[in-house]
Amino acid sequence: MDDMTIDEENAYRITERLSFPRLVGSEGEKKAIETVFDEFQNAGYEANRETFETSFFNWIIVRFIFFPLAAILILSTYLLFISPVTSIILSIIMLLVGMFVTRVSGSLGTFGKIYVTENLIGKLPSESNKVDMLYMAHWDSKSQTFPVLLRIIIFVVSIFGALVLAVLTIVGGFLALSGTLDLQFYWGIFIASIVIGVIANLNVFNATGNNSPGSLDNAASVGIMLELARYFKANPPKNINLTFISTGSEELNLGGATDFVEKHKHEFDPSRTYFVNFDGVGGKGTIRLITSYGFPKKSSSDKLNKLFMDVAKKKNIECKSLWLPVGAWSDYMPVIQAGFEACWLASAGSMLNVHRSSDNMDTISKLGLKNTLLLNVGIIEKLDAELS
Repeated sequence: MDDMTIDEENAYRITERLSFPRLVGSEGEKKAIETVFDEFQNAGYEANRETFETSFFNWIIVRFIFFPLAAILILSTYLLFISPVTSIILSIIMLLVGMFVTRVSGSLGTFGKIYVTENLIGKLPSESNKVDMLYMAHWDSKSQTFPVLLRIIIFVVSIFGALVLAVLTIVGGFLALSGTLDLQFYWGIFIASIVIGVIANLNVFNATGNNSPGSLDNAASVGIMLELARYFKANPPKNINLTFISTGSEELNLGGATDFVEKHKHEFDPSRTYFVNFDGVGGKGTIRLITSYGFPKKSSSDKLNKLFMDVAKKKNIECKSLWLPVGAWSDYMPVIQAGFEACWLASAGSMLNVHRSSDNMDTISKLGLKNTLLLNVGIIEKLDAELS
């Protein structure tokens, strides 16, 4: 292996080594942690291992939260003629809750059975210490009953359908108070609320398990991050401190990222710190640069967006910006909520395999690995040159 050259074959090897079920609380979890620690050593780092507590509480809430929300939605439309003021109040509650759900950015707490898991962190300080760049990639995996794409569709239809109906119900409430509420309008939104409620509660059947090898989600991302760590150990930027974080419990509650931010945010100046999160990257197709999420839309970093898009254009790598309003979460969200700039890189292809037993090495593209590596080497070199 040439220290002076980025090597997608090494990223592929690490991906293959880490491709086995590794849900928090399983035997695979312990094996994954030791594998990542070993690969940090292979890259020239003595990784710091930080433990934290986590639980399945978030996913229990996510599975069942739509029962009360659907009940409120249906009740608010049903009461339009009976008690318009109550309908308006319930609809305002729905609007606030709906917007909150799109911004859930970390653990809602650790309740029930508690697990102790780990983040693994490698650091590469620079000579000039002008900027901090932190790379993140979670090492854990999970399987679910539904493909992630179906889950996203259910969430988007449910949340945005509920928000639209809440607004229409508020309008209907004021029409009812003025005595001009049309019966056809009433029945339309009432039936629509039942349909949205049923769609939302399909999520109760989306159970979490440990049957996915998690090659794309997220072994490849860990492989990419560790290959970047190896490369930059031999070719360190002059002005940029690099930190490489392999987080745990992302699949349960973004727990590793949340814990890292809580423990270390005081060490970094938000005006000169950037996070790059790898999650589901290294597959086939276009590289997706996620730079905004939630509703209303929240931008995550204009600086990183410009850096990545400029380098992608220069290197002729297909990369497109994406807004993800709701339905998928990743480690960059707690980072943004803490006031730091961040982005999330993912692959467009193979989404139907994520969280499935079919998320194996067949979902991985060596070209996808190479392009992601070249893109990130490019942005570090470009930023380092700008700082010089």
